[in-house]
Order: sequence, then structure tokens, then C-alpha cells
Amino acid sequence: MKMLEDLWSSMTGNVRAKVGDPFIGAFAAAWVACNWNHLAMLFWGDGKASERISTLHIYLSDSPLTALNTVFVFPLIIAIFYVFLFPWLSLFFKFIQKSANDRLHRQAVKIELDKIEQQESLNKARLRSNPDKRFLEQVLQLDIDREKERLELLKQEVVLIKEKADEAAANASEAKAKASIFQLEELNKQRHADLEREKFGVDSAKLRATLASQRFPSAYLFMSIIDSNVRSDGISLSFSAVGEIVAAVFGYDDFQAVIDDKEFNNSTFSGVEYVYYESAVLANRLERVVQGEHGRDENLTSEFLFDHVLMMFKELPYSCVDDDGLEDICREFFEEHRYSVFDYEGVSGAIAESDTIFDEIEFESVESVQFDGGVTAVIDASAWGSHRKHENVPGRSMSISLEIKSSLQVGKYALGAFEFVEVNGGLDDFDNEAEEAY
Repeated sequence: MKMLEDLWSSMTGNVRAKVGDPFIGAFAAAWVACNWNHLAMLFWGDGKASERISTLHIYLSDSPLTALNTVFVFPLIIAIFYVFLFPWLSLFFKFIQKSANDRLHRQAVKIELDKIEQQESLNKARLRSNPDKRFLEQVLQLDIDREKERLELLKQEVVLIKEKADEAAANASEAKAKASIFQLEELNKQRHADLEREKFGVDSAKLRATLASQRFPSAYLFMSIIDSNVRSDGISLSFSAVGEIVAAVFGYDDFQAVIDDKEFNNSTFSGVEYVYYESAVLANRLERVVQGEHGRDENLTSEFLFDHVLMMFKELPYSCVDDDGLEDICREFFEEHRYSVFDYEGVSGAIAESDTIFDEIEFESVESVQFDGGVTAVIDASAWGSHRKHENVPGRSMSISLEIKSSLQVGKYALGAFEFVEVNGGLDDFDNEAEEAY
């Protein structure tokens, strides 16, 4: 019997827990509400109990679950609405009800306050109307004092308004005076600016005249040398022809461009070291000069003029060079400054890594020479020396690549001195060094 009681208690407890669940309880109540007629027929219908049970079973088994019926769908919808949506609706209605209750409460409080204020005013009126009350004199005196204070405040306000009006008038006068002073200052500034512009115009004219005077001696020097050398061979050239030769040598379109170039002066030519020429281009320009002389002399040819151009540079401190001459100049520059290569950062890392004292560097070749707004050349060299710790032991060898450049100074072909632009060195492999030593 104890076992049956425990089993029954377990079953009833499980059923209570399931029925107490919000969703299951709501679904069960909704199902009973939707199917009450079938349940009523089960308990109170006609016929035998087995027939009523069979009728309910057929109804439940023949009704599809997914169809809109009262067996599953409608109870499920009602349960979902009751469990999930109904609390929110209830909360909404309670919120609206709370707002209405709050307003009703505030209205009731306001009505009560109005009653209290009106009662207070009534009590004061009753006290004041009683001639036996001695405080009426005090009340009248307080009223008189308040009126006096009000009149005094009005007087003070009038005084303040008048003071503000006077202050505003003074500020307006001061602002007007400042505006007049500002206008005078602006007028003086304008006059000063006009004087400065006039002075600048005079100075600019003087500067242009000075630059022109500096350019003309330089151009005259080249023209004088060419004309003198040509006349020594019995040929005379026109002034324009000599000017065109100077323009061709320095890469200008015509002699007027030479005169207009402010950089064509003695000061700039002090930095010129070389004058580069392209044989084909210079020959074509000189041939145009010869054609422009219209057969002045049959001995006048472009070759004749070219020889005299070269003769001109023998009298000047500049070298006239072509592509081959540039390579020789690059080599001469390297030979003159080769030991300074070891001071550059591009080889310091390799020197530190080699543990070698490099004391010899040798020219290998000119890798490339480019003329583009100046001359840039790449030189290959090699360096070697002795071991840093053992004097009799040979050290490592190093291959060095140097980039040198000569910047443009005047026109298109007048170049300055060469300088190192980039120096990079790398240690040779041990195998290569061994093969070279062998």
C-alpha cells in the first residue's frame, strides 16, 4: 500500500506541476473552452459511455492538426496570446489608467489648494474689517511702506536708464572717434602702399637694368672671341650670325633668349666647369647660321664654325666636351676624389662587417652616362686592403657603385662641377676572391 501511495503522490505531483506551468495551463484552459461541446457530450450525452468515448476519439483522430480547427490551432493561438501578448496589453492599459489617476489626483490637490488659499484670503479680509483689531494700523503702515519702496525703486530705475543712455552716447562717440582714427590709418596705409609700389617699380627697373648689364658682358665676351677668330681667317660674320652661334653653343633658341635669360651673367658662369655639346645638334644649328649668311663667303661652312667654337673654349676656363669626353671627365673626377669614397655611409656598413682596412680603390668602368637637365653617371669600382688585426693577412675585397652628377648652370648645356650623389658598396664573396687571387 505504501508503494501505491508513493506512486499516486508522484503522479499527482507531476500533473500539478504540468498544469501549473503558464503555457500548458493556458493551453489546457483554451482547449476546454474551444471543445466544451464535445466534452459535454462525453459526460452528459445520450447513449452508452463507450459510444460517447468512441465519438470523442473519432473527432480527435479525424481532425488534422495543421488545419484551422479547435483541436490544436485555435487553443494554441489563444494560449500564445494569453501568455505572451496579454501581459503587454495589460501593462499598456495599466499605464493609461495610471496617467488618468495621476491627473485626477493632481486635479483634486489643486482644488484643495485653491480652497485653502481662498479661505486664507477670506480670513485676512475678516480680520482687516474688524475695527477692534489693533494690527490694522500696522497693516496700513506696511502698505504705505511698500508704496514708498516701489516709488524709490522707480526713481532708481529712471536713474539707471539715464546713466545707461549717457554711457551709450559716450560709447557711440568713442566708436565714432575710433572709426575716424581707423579711416585715417587705412588712408595712411594706402598711401604708404602706393609709395612702396612706386619704389618697388623703380627698384625693379634698376634691377632689370643691372641684370641686363650683367648678361651683356658675358654674351659680348663669347661673341667677341668668335668674331675675332673668324676674322683672323679672313671671314666676316654679321652681328646676328655671331649671336646665333653663341645661342647654339649654350642651347638657346635664338640670341634674344640669351639676352632675356637672367641667369646668363658673369656671376652664374663662375660656377660653370663644362659645356656639353651634341655633334649632330650643334652641326645642324651651325648649318642654319651658314645658310642665314646667304653665301657671304664660300669658305664659310658649318665645319669651319665648329672649329672656331672649339678654339673659343681654349681661351675660356670651361671645357667643351661631348659624350666621350664626359666619360673621361667622370674617370678623372673619380681618380681625384677616390679615397673620399670610404667616408660615405653606403660603404661604412660593409667596411665594419669586413674587419678590413681598405687602403686601395681602383676604377673599373663607367657603367652609364645620361644627359637630362644635367649629367648623371654611374661608375663601378673595387677596393681592397689588409686585415684589421693582422697586417700580413689580406683582407676582404669590396665592389662599389658610385653615382656622380653635374648640375645644369646656364642654358641647356653649361654644367657645374661633379659631385657624389650616392655611394653603395658590398663585400665580394669568398669564392670570387679566391678565384681572383688564384
